[in-house]
Amino acid sequence: MSHSRFLLSRVTCFRLKRKTCTALRILSTRLRDIEKAARMVRKGGIVAYPTDTVYGLGCDPRNSRAVKRAFAIKGKRKKPFPILVASPAVADRIVIMDRRAKALASKFWPGPLTLILKRRARFPNSLTFGRKTIGVRCPRHQTTLKLIQRCGGLLTGTSANLTGRPPCTSARMVQRCLGDRIDAVVDGGPSPRRVGSTIVRINTHGVTILRKGPIRTGQVKRTLSGAAARHNGTN
Repeated sequence: MSHSRFLLSRVTCFRLKRKTCTALRILSTRLRDIEKAARMVRKGGIVAYPTDTVYGLGCDPRNSRAVKRAFAIKGKRKKPFPILVASPAVADRIVIMDRRAKALASKFWPGPLTLILKRRARFPNSLTFGRKTIGVRCPRHQTTLKLIQRCGGLLTGTSANLTGRPPCTSARMVQRCLGDRIDAVVDGGPSPRRVGSTIVRINTHGVTILRKGPIRTGQVKRTLSGAAARHNGTN
């Protein structure tokens, strides 16, 4: 390689690196930065953010184009993204919260429990894959809740990582893993946990724990047993 071509290669590489470094915006947990992140989401952007488990990858679940982009970033995923909600009341507007779901939400929300429930609201097929159910969770993290509220009460809640890779537990890890494929990351420091939420499916066939997590199986069973006993006692 000639000296001039070598210098051109070095300059091109530097420019690419500089573009990559400046394309991903690093935001703080201050309110004005949370509002910036929310504006990005409302305009169809994708942001990573801290939660009470691991960092999440957020977009507007009602925006089909944003959802498709998020799936492309994650790669090789064939199941719907869960949705984070600002409150149980918001969850009740998008899914059917029966007595069992309400008992678990009352006990563990806000917190690391995702409930797979029958949808009440319509979402793009790119999000649901045509399924009649969707995962919902209300997180115990003030920054996350502020962001969700400013996004209209809903935000996709899949982990910030490539499918098959460990979930990101810091903003720096998000930078290394996802880089400028997303628009911004809200830096909330290291994650309090290194595992995702417990996932529980509730339907007419019963209650099934699909993924173990911070909320233990015994806790779920005791909560449901107590709720059933109270219900039977009032009848």
